[in-house]
Amino acid sequence: MLSLSKAAGCHPAPVYRTLDDGIELVADDGQARVRLLGPQRPFADDFVDFRVELQDCGLNAATGVRTIEGDGLRSWTNTLADSYAGWEGEQSWESLERDARISARHDGRGHVTLRFVIRGPRAYDEAAWKASVSVSLDAGEDIVGFAREI
Repeated sequence: MLSLSKAAGCHPAPVYRTLDDGIELVADDGQARVRLLGPQRPFADDFVDFRVELQDCGLNAATGVRTIEGDGLRSWTNTLADSYAGWEGEQSWESLERDARISARHDGRGHVTLRFVIRGPRAYDEAAWKASVSVSLDAGEDIVGFAREI
């Protein structure tokens, strides 16, 4: 479900932090936030569901994401962490139902910009709504922590 509302305020915060039920990434200026929350197995099988929340000044968007064992998200983030020295172009991960996508670009100077995109409902439909937020992380410690939490 997409919800749009004015953000109450934009406060500086740490770039990366662990929450009780997930992780939060915050842009350097404290305005954009990404939360990956509540991973759970809704059935006794390989499906893993989690919630993605995006926030920026003037935008709040959230959706549930269904994956099969994470759709390779853990190995993708580990590849980013192992590539701290950099890479050319963009590396991307996308969920099974195309409701979440993360793109990563290395600036060659020790930072990685992650662009989180969520879509819904029926994300496969070109008419589905789309929201995105970008955050920049340290290519070393922050990306390693992000990969570890995934």
